[in-house]
Amino acid sequence: MRKNILSLTIATLLMVGCDKVVDTSVDTSNEIRVEASMKQARASGTSFDIGDKMGLYAVEYNGDEVASLQVAGNFINNEALTYDGSVWSGDRTLYWSGKPCDFYGIYPYQELTTVSEYLFNLPTDQNSPETDDALSGYEAADIMWAKATKVSREDDAVQLQFKHMMSRVVVKIERGDKYEGELPEDITVHLYNTVTTAEVDFTHGSLQRYAHGEKNTIIMKQLSGDTFAAIVVPQNIERRTPLVEITMEGIAYLLNYSMSFRPGYQHTITVTLNSSPEQEKIEISIDGEIEDWD
Repeated sequence: MRKNILSLTIATLLMVGCDKVVDTSVDTSNEIRVEASMKQARASGTSFDIGDKMGLYAVEYNGDEVASLQVAGNFINNEALTYDGSVWSGDRTLYWSGKPCDFYGIYPYQELTTVSEYLFNLPTDQNSPETDDALSGYEAADIMWAKATKVSREDDAVQLQFKHMMSRVVVKIERGDKYEGELPEDITVHLYNTVTTAEVDFTHGSLQRYAHGEKNTIIMKQLSGDTFAAIVVPQNIERRTPLVEITMEGIAYLLNYSMSFRPGYQHTITVTLNSSPEQEKIEISIDGEIEDWD
């Protein structure tokens, strides 16, 4: 009996002797952290939303020389980062290599086959709603780009300030002095005769109308009962072609007007309606640089 007690005591002492304190802390000082902001508001608001996804590229410096951005072979290649409300993170943790880098951000995330001549097809139904798997047509059209130059580990975080690459057109419908009653609820607005394919250069953050692109009709997003908006490829529209059609209660109001859509700018068309199509008054106003896309 005493032998069994002695054996149990020795076993207990061995277990206590093997109980070591394990350091579970993780060194995060070498992790690449990304913070994103907007120089202008995005299509759906003034900040990024939970679930938004961007593509991140990084190219390294060798002394004072920096590598050129390529579709592949960079230090970081189109890493998909998702926003959780406070942090941008991907499927893996990104670490510094010890060299400074230029960082490029592309929103929304795109599967790219080239970074200099990428053809982007604008969604034509921009009034389509957001789903669990996809952005709304309006949000998906709003390409934004950012670049942070020569960022190193000592800078704490990569600061990406995004800018718009497309144009935005807003149609506001107002009741004139001779318009009786309220505006109907069945209003739809279409934007005509715009090329909906853009050739994008992500190395410089620029785009242009694709020379061989087709002209299409865009269903504008209804922001409120009397305000509609669409994201448009920058281009010039000649006056002799219809630009906007407003349809309500079986009556179509067609607007012909020349317009020069510029990247990163909002263009506002105010349409004042009276009691009959013959009395309609069209007012055109062009706003400056985009400040608020609500």
